[in-house]
Amino acid sequence: MLSLRGLNGSRLLLIAVVGVAALLAVGVAVVGLVLNAHHEQAAGRIETRWRPAIAELGSIRGALGDLRAAALVGAAGEELRGDARVALGEHLEALGRLAAGADTEVRAGAVDVDRSVTRWLEAARPGTVVDGVRVYARPASAAGAHPAAGTYAAVDARAGLLATLLERRRLLDVEDTSKHMNGVMLYILGLSALLLVAAVAAAAVLQRHYLAPAGALAKDLRRAASGDTAARHPGVIGRGWIGRLTQEAEGVRRRLDLSERQSRRDQEALVQVGPAVRGLHEILAAREDPGPGIVAAGDVRAAEGLIAGDYLGTVPLPDGSTAVFLGDVCGHGVAAGLLAVRLKSVVMVGLRLGAELDTAVRAVHFALVGEEERFTTLAIAVLDPARATLTWVNAGHEEPFLRRADGTVERLEATGPIVHPLLEAPPGTWRTRTTRLGTGDLLVLSTDGLTEGRDSSGEEFGDHRACAVLAGLTDPTPLAAVTALYTAADRFAIDWERDDVSLLAAAPTQAKSTASEIPRVEAAVKEPAASPRPSPPA
Repeated sequence: MLSLRGLNGSRLLLIAVVGVAALLAVGVAVVGLVLNAHHEQAAGRIETRWRPAIAELGSIRGALGDLRAAALVGAAGEELRGDARVALGEHLEALGRLAAGADTEVRAGAVDVDRSVTRWLEAARPGTVVDGVRVYARPASAAGAHPAAGTYAAVDARAGLLATLLERRRLLDVEDTSKHMNGVMLYILGLSALLLVAAVAAAAVLQRHYLAPAGALAKDLRRAASGDTAARHPGVIGRGWIGRLTQEAEGVRRRLDLSERQSRRDQEALVQVGPAVRGLHEILAAREDPGPGIVAAGDVRAAEGLIAGDYLGTVPLPDGSTAVFLGDVCGHGVAAGLLAVRLKSVVMVGLRLGAELDTAVRAVHFALVGEEERFTTLAIAVLDPARATLTWVNAGHEEPFLRRADGTVERLEATGPIVHPLLEAPPGTWRTRTTRLGTGDLLVLSTDGLTEGRDSSGEEFGDHRACAVLAGLTDPTPLAAVTALYTAADRFAIDWERDDVSLLAAAPTQAKSTASEIPRVEAAVKEPAASPRPSPPA
């Protein structure tokens, strides 16, 4: 009797244990399904709302930049302006559709951006008399906390605020998905514990149908949580709700895998910035082939990355002479580099149109209007081998070096002030000077990053070292001069990160002039001041 009752009691205890375990398992499964549903909703918002909205806003800002750039270049940008307007309208419409399903703050931000763009386009439409610099040229970062309505700065500010808001919403949902995934992992681990308890009463059955799959699933989840998204569930995934939970865990793993791929794509997008930076560097350092009888060489070395505030170029002129120029925008880095690209275009257009050297420099002065915190120095020289003359204008730039055929080195003095938007620039502000240019003479333009460059002890490279390098050239050609100066700076251990260093050299290839063609009166050309014997470049 007692043994029968004990047997029945054991069966009842087994049934009770299995029943309690089953009820707890059902409860945990329900919680997991709820967590998964919330996870799906948050992940859906990220993929179908926030990411597309951020992408559309980025496209809008890109179209705005294209439209602004097209407006700044004038009639030449008419085609780009039309394309940019069409793209801008499409992306604004797409952003409005995405924002319509979001919260009130996001909808209001999208409407604010749309209105701001409309006001800017109205203020900047062709035929409207506007302050071009105020409407186009200043981003929000340079316009203060409250940029004026109807300007690019105002549009940029509104777009920036909406971008911040969208990113905040995306990050909140990313945080929610992370919490939900952690919850799924916890309830799976809890379920595994319940199965272990139930296995005490029904070891054989539970071991075969529940415990082994649950243990493998928990291991898979731990690997996925540690970043191994290549983890897979075992071939036998169990029956019933264990199978469903395993499938849900596989779904979580797939979403983690998708997130990792998206992260790799984002990193690749950053890598694509590199070609754009190299392109800007090539624009700043690009030189056209010089005119007949002239050879040239030069390079731009940036203090930060590849983008410098220096700009140089050679321009063959219609009369057979060749113009060379080298400019230096104050500062270095991206902001100075973008301004240098604009100023180089202004110089080249002026020279191609046959403008006087003073007029070309004044055009640069007008291009700086609105850039109160920026200025530039600029040296332009015209080499005419047919007349054996060198004509130059020097707007506060480092005095160019003129190495004569006998090895002596002269300096071409400044003929006017630096080009600053706050300085008046009436005609004649920058005077033009002329001197003799013979076979074997060599012109070298440099920025102050070379002569004022310092080594680790603070000693400057100095003019005297540059003169000594040029005077000692055994091969007085432009390429040899540029190479020798850069090599000397390297040996001196100049601090390359302190300032941009740019060089441009040019020389006639053969004599084509007679004594009668050389001007009787030469402009003042400064000999280097007497100084202690220059030490060889360190």
